[in-house]
Amino acid sequence: MDLARQTCDKALPALAEQLEHRSLAELESPGNNALELFRAAGGPGLLVPGTYGGVGASALEAVRVTRALGALSPSLAVATAMHNFSVASLVALVASADASGLEWMLIEAIAKDGLLVASGFAEGRAGAKVLDSAVTATAVADGFLVNGSKKPCSLSRSMSLLTAGVALPGADGGSELGVALVPADSPGITRRPFWGSPFLAGAESDEIVLENVHVPPELMLRPQVELGTGLDTLQTVGFVWFELLVTSAYTGAVGRLAQSALSSGRGSTTDRASLVTGVEAAAGLVENVARTVDAHVIGNPELAAALTARYAVQELLVGTADLAAELLGGLAFAASPDTGHLLAVSRALAFHPPSRTATAQALLDHHAGEPLRVQ
Repeated sequence: MDLARQTCDKALPALAEQLEHRSLAELESPGNNALELFRAAGGPGLLVPGTYGGVGASALEAVRVTRALGALSPSLAVATAMHNFSVASLVALVASADASGLEWMLIEAIAKDGLLVASGFAEGRAGAKVLDSAVTATAVADGFLVNGSKKPCSLSRSMSLLTAGVALPGADGGSELGVALVPADSPGITRRPFWGSPFLAGAESDEIVLENVHVPPELMLRPQVELGTGLDTLQTVGFVWFELLVTSAYTGAVGRLAQSALSSGRGSTTDRASLVTGVEAAAGLVENVARTVDAHVIGNPELAAALTARYAVQELLVGTADLAAELLGGLAFAASPDTGHLLAVSRALAFHPPSRTATAQALLDHHAGEPLRVQ
């Protein structure tokens, strides 16, 4: 956790220091200003290349920053993980295509103007499943009309831009992938309350509804991929970044709970060592995949490694959080909401796509030499 904090301080100066003086209850409440502090610290540009005014963080640095934020505010870490995986996907998409100056100007604006990007993709669903996500686009004379909804959609109130994966009618009667870049103040975008849980309430995860939202042709990216047969390159990149970042967010939250238990002085040497090894193992699994991502072009092997790490960490975090809460004891649980909050948050990684049951056979098939197909 110290290494994560050092990386965060270097990449986003003063942000962690500003957050650590606020209570967990405040930072996890709706309407707090943690996202504005993230924006002011240059957070939106964390994964934007330095050439375009961003921090240009590596995957390893990004997971460490996210882990540090998870220890300070799980809501902020989860919300910014959604922004960062969207930006990483957008950078990969633009870099792999014949990008226009406008597209790179957008990347630059994210960093220099502090634009927060919400994800309107059907996270965790591949191939044709993405096209069933209830977000569609219809061609009109001056662009496209986008309709549908995304729930939950983190950053629903603070977003500057929504990136939405949409189904476009293909010339052969099939469907093609489109990525709509929708300014948050576009006519036809509304927000509806959705998140009723007190946990992670600061992530602004409500419903975004799009009703005949006009998207000009220059803001509809059309990667040259064929959908319906498995994962394409864009989805693979998005999956890998999503799994790395969201797993790191929850590792940070459990790291905070474990640190509280260690600081209390309770428990046997064996129990206390189990807390340390649980958090260190979780962090190490993700960092190992991040190093691989930094060294290779993202493909099936990296996706399989990211998913494997995610499910292993998911189990580690639950066990570590349970032990930490037990060592802290009933009085700590009763006297402060922090223990119960972090204990509940430690379970939330299981709710992010793809589910373990949906992925189990895909991972087995992959280890047997088959292409990885995530449903």
